[in-house]
Amino acid sequence: MSEPKSRAPGRTGTRPRLLIVGPLPPPIGGVETFTQAILESRAFDGFEVAHCDTTKGRPKETQGRFDLGNAAWALRHFLRLQTAVTRFHPEVVYIPIAGTWSGVLRDLTLGWIAHRSGARVIGHQHAGDIPDVLARRGRDERIVRAGFAQFHRLLVLGERWRTMLRDYGLTQPIDVCPSTYRREVWERGTAAPRGPRPDDAFRILYVGQVGRNKGVHDLLAAVRRLVDQGVSVACTLVGPSQLPGEVELAGKRVAELGLGSHARFSGPLTGEALHRAYESADVLALPSYKEGIPAVLYEAGAFGLAVVTTPVGAIPDLIRPEENGVLVAPGDVDALTLALGTLARDPGRRALLGGRLRRDVEAYHPDRVGARVADAVRAELMLAGAARSA
Repeated sequence: MSEPKSRAPGRTGTRPRLLIVGPLPPPIGGVETFTQAILESRAFDGFEVAHCDTTKGRPKETQGRFDLGNAAWALRHFLRLQTAVTRFHPEVVYIPIAGTWSGVLRDLTLGWIAHRSGARVIGHQHAGDIPDVLARRGRDERIVRAGFAQFHRLLVLGERWRTMLRDYGLTQPIDVCPSTYRREVWERGTAAPRGPRPDDAFRILYVGQVGRNKGVHDLLAAVRRLVDQGVSVACTLVGPSQLPGEVELAGKRVAELGLGSHARFSGPLTGEALHRAYESADVLALPSYKEGIPAVLYEAGAFGLAVVTTPVGAIPDLIRPEENGVLVAPGDVDALTLALGTLARDPGRRALLGGRLRRDVEAYHPDRVGARVADAVRAELMLAGAARSA
């Protein structure tokens, strides 16, 4: 646990105590980005804040596995949280909730530990595959229902998820709280110039875990078709394997398609290296089959990039077709090729979509999203106070 941070003048102990649970980069991901962003947010100046770090010292591709490595890290996180609540005595605990079965079991257990401490507990759904967890039956369903009952309040990434959890029968307050991005991304992106380059190559950027479920193979097929159409195209894929061996499998697909210098894998990038990748691209392509709301869409918007993605998860809450981006159906390579080809030939359209998205993602600035979390914390403090007075 990191030491409590003094965020506003006043005597220690006079402000409500908030414990934020969550991983930090690296590896980079939506939850890691969100945790760091809200820890840096000015929205919590009225609280005494501590952080319980649930970062795993393992590659991202191992997430969701039931193996000894993940079990050992889960146990370590349980002990960290128990130590944190014992030492810090938080009044409210914030916990992100994963989407894989093993991740949900870990996070529901963290919720149980926090609930048992007497704190008010807020859970935040972050993953697009949570429907698979809610579809479980028998003993697994009983575990899920009992686990979610540990949370006094739930936050979800979009209205779709609130409806889904309500239909599942959960009765605690459920508020919409989207994802966000790092403050430095906004500052760096909005300061980055976008203008003509010395060459005429159309640069496509993909940022995320590399795998079939992220639509990477569909993107490579679309790049092949663009090359066949005579488009000078270069595609950079940034990120680690989603599952073991998926980067290698995608590399074999590049060779099969004869893409050669038209597609390259950079591996994970962070900081200035990632910022330069956004700055040098013309469009971000994210043709995923499942998502929550990817932080990379906000990051692309901060850099004024046009976006081509799919209407899955809470993505339609941000991307409005032909207003600030382009949506294509998952797996529809024809539509993906057409969308990318149209933007390749129309720099003005790219600039218009990217400019509108930059304007729109300002609403998801970490201070604004942090304020939503802070509002949820205050609501729970009020309910706790009312319960003590009753």
